[in-house]
Amino acid sequence: MRIFHRGWTHLFLVLLACLPFMVAAQSDRPKIALVLSGGGAKGAAHIGILKVLEEKRIPVDIIVGTSMGAYVAGMSAMGLSAEEVERTTLAIDWSKGYQDRVGREELSLRKKQQIERFQLRTDIGFNDGAFQLPNGFIQGQTMASLLRLATFNLPSLQSFDDLPIPYRAMATDMETVTPFVLDHGSLAKAMQASMSIPGALKPVRWEGRILADGGIVNNMPVDVAKAMGADVVIAVDIGARLRTQESLNSGLAMIGQLTTFMTRVGTDRQKALLEDGDILLTPDIDDIGIADFARMPDGIKRGEMAAMKAAPELDRLALSKERYKEYRDHKLSRRAERSGQPAYFIDKVEIINNSRLSDETVRAMLNVRPDQIQTNESLEAGIRRLYALESFDRITYKIEERDGENVLVVDANEKSWGPGFLNFQFGFSDDFESNSNYNVGMSYTLTNVNKWGAEWLTEAALGTSKHVKTVFYTPLEPSQTFYGEASLAYNKTPRRIFNIGLDASTNPDISYSFFSSELAVGWNSQPWSRIYTGLEGQIGSIEIKQAGNANVDATTWGPFIHFEYDTLDSLYFPYSGNKWDMKLGYSRVNLTGGELDQMGRDRGLNYNFAMVKPWSWDRHSLNLILEGGGSNSDEIVPLYVQDLGGPFRLSGFQRYQLSGRYSLLGGLRYIYRVADNDFGAFRMPLYLGSSLEQGGVWNKGAEIDFDSSITAGSVYVGVESFLGPIFLGYGVAEGGNNMFYLQLGTTFE
Repeated sequence: MRIFHRGWTHLFLVLLACLPFMVAAQSDRPKIALVLSGGGAKGAAHIGILKVLEEKRIPVDIIVGTSMGAYVAGMSAMGLSAEEVERTTLAIDWSKGYQDRVGREELSLRKKQQIERFQLRTDIGFNDGAFQLPNGFIQGQTMASLLRLATFNLPSLQSFDDLPIPYRAMATDMETVTPFVLDHGSLAKAMQASMSIPGALKPVRWEGRILADGGIVNNMPVDVAKAMGADVVIAVDIGARLRTQESLNSGLAMIGQLTTFMTRVGTDRQKALLEDGDILLTPDIDDIGIADFARMPDGIKRGEMAAMKAAPELDRLALSKERYKEYRDHKLSRRAERSGQPAYFIDKVEIINNSRLSDETVRAMLNVRPDQIQTNESLEAGIRRLYALESFDRITYKIEERDGENVLVVDANEKSWGPGFLNFQFGFSDDFESNSNYNVGMSYTLTNVNKWGAEWLTEAALGTSKHVKTVFYTPLEPSQTFYGEASLAYNKTPRRIFNIGLDASTNPDISYSFFSSELAVGWNSQPWSRIYTGLEGQIGSIEIKQAGNANVDATTWGPFIHFEYDTLDSLYFPYSGNKWDMKLGYSRVNLTGGELDQMGRDRGLNYNFAMVKPWSWDRHSLNLILEGGGSNSDEIVPLYVQDLGGPFRLSGFQRYQLSGRYSLLGGLRYIYRVADNDFGAFRMPLYLGSSLEQGGVWNKGAEIDFDSSITAGSVYVGVESFLGPIFLGYGVAEGGNNMFYLQLGTTFE
């Protein structure tokens, strides 16, 4: 035992004697910090600089960033190589980060229909007699998703020192407008806080603070790197430069100049902190805009060029191959211990529900169960389902490791400017001859009326047609699978009726003015599919102008069943999905009108169906269109009137020019996407196309045949805009009918 003890004592004394030399060996090189500034798409230059540092075997021991620099720094801090950062960054569609709304295919049928009737989605709050606005043009929901996926949902950290490379992100505390250093927590959330441009992107709430883009107060945080113990700082300045006198030619240019000046003042203060031995890199990227994400590959090359110009200064920091391998192996070892994963076993789900919805409803929409493996994609899909309710301004989540368990923490915040919201409609159409139609409308939606997400929608439109409607919709259980709905509406619509037995040669103009009500229960089998049944009724009058200006009073009521299915990616320019709409009703009809009292009392079936099926390849799409309807009740003036006319519905005729008791239409429509026109916050794709149609309207079912149908077609140019669809085209139909047409937005005509 004594020999064993003496041997260990000697070994300990030897190690103790060698310790100073071991420490010296580890500390015989300076601690190098990389400081990356903000500048939007210009930040791609940082990736080029990382590539050169790796080529020259220059280690990075600390990495700090602001805004886009915080993103690149964070990705590098995770232990990713420059090539991996480049590949991940260029694969991200950054413009989507400025588009908060989920895709049309993910919206419920109700939301699709509301959005397409009232395309001007201002989302202005109106509550207690006062208007309220969002606290950011973009809420940052999609940007948060992009950053989470880029970082593989890295679990929250007690300290960013635990990353393979110690990391800090710079943000601005908007309450005090002072610098705030993010040093722990969710890496993706820290990146987003540093990138949230005030007024454009909603600030990020972080432990009781409101944080926004760090470039406001410190766009190149050299001081943070030095406080972390850096011996040498490599700082990269990609901030905008002040405009010349010649370019200060507008109010926006003046505002931009002031913003740039404030950023430059902070950057100049940080430059003053650089000492002998520190290195400042300034890539030549002034011609790349902060939103020029398509030019990011060019920005990477510009960063490489800037780093190569500083080669003499950088080379003195290079390590030997052996020592750089030790550095890289150590970094990769830490990466293996602390890295994001494509999937996680979720032990618990914790909901921070800052809304009037019940926790059960939030959980049902998420559909994320504990004690199961969840991929990052399935987690994001659950968040999108919840966000598609359009009740929340931002929904975030993070994965926390607690006592050996993975806890999914979901933070759902209801829109602070709700619960009532205004949206608007403007629609206009013209045939450049004698027929112009327009509608101006507004809707008010009171959301989350009960804990299951009930809504009270009221809408009104004035113009060629008149429309007022109020609808109360309520789910009947937390998952919103089953629902009840009650509505009351008034509509006044002009039409022209053919072959109704009055005076076919004059094609009388008729105006339908009706109050209608509906009471229904339904099943949302999927967000994009529902079936509902109930009772509907109408009471009103029909004015026949060419028949002695006769007025016919009419009433109808009866049961119905309605099936809807819609997965189209776009209602007006579809490239994928399907749309089905089928309704069957049975009604008692009563028409009276003095001398026209004999016009009828009857009962019978009424039905409508419509189908759209697109096939697409590259920028081309071919749509099959089928629709029709009718009623076998025998009143002489059809109450359930069918119509054709307008673009793609026998294009040579005006809207509603062909109306009768029965209609049938089949057609093929070709669409070619000429340009995407993706501006980040919104898109306005441009299309060219043509159509071929065959169909008609008839007064009796026995009259329906191919010989009496009409062939028509059109050519057009179209734009899908935030105002709604825009069409300019020319349509022709058998019988010498033709017209140019212009349509903007949607109407209730």
